[in-house]
Amino acid sequence: MVKPVKFSRVVRIAAILAILLTVSVSSTGTGGIGFRTRAEGDIDGDGMTEEYILVDHHLIVREGEKYLWQSPGDWRVDNFALGDVDNDGTVNLALTLWKEGSFGSIKPFWQTAEDTSYKHHLFVYRLQNKAMKQVWCSSDLDRPIVSFIIRDVDGEGPSLVVEEGKYRKVSGERYALDKKASVRTTVWRWDEWGFRLIKLYIFEGE
Repeated sequence: MVKPVKFSRVVRIAAILAILLTVSVSSTGTGGIGFRTRAEGDIDGDGMTEEYILVDHHLIVREGEKYLWQSPGDWRVDNFALGDVDNDGTVNLALTLWKEGSFGSIKPFWQTAEDTSYKHHLFVYRLQNKAMKQVWCSSDLDRPIVSFIIRDVDGEGPSLVVEEGKYRKVSGERYALDKKASVRTTVWRWDEWGFRLIKLYIFEGE
């Protein structure tokens, strides 16, 4: 069980700044209509640089003039980062997105009803043979991710440093980020098949 690290409101800003000074924040857009985020990397290690472009919540991956991958039209991608998030020595593409349902066309046997919940997800991919392959895709997250970065914060390997928010119910099973709610900072590390919580920062009064 992870023991929470507690802070008072007075030191909240200092604590977050200390985390952000330990790791470098990946580029992000404003999140509004027309926002654009761009990154470059050679995550398949073939010597050719790929370009990752997030425009109006739609992520495109291309190499030169060739388009390698794009996010489905019914996803609303709000952030992405490049890094060895599963600690296997290769760089991944990690992205957060809003979508309907926790499963694709093939549902687990215990899921008999139609899954129509619209919530936040974290997906991890690798680039192999010029195609994006799924490494790990979360079901509905308990708390939406406001922002995240991939960095080694303690010398033990790459981690996900995450700011988690809260959901706001829009209608029915459709949810959105509650922009007025407080956030908490968590640190997660890959553990065989999925992420394990290794640090939780709690701010008193939140």
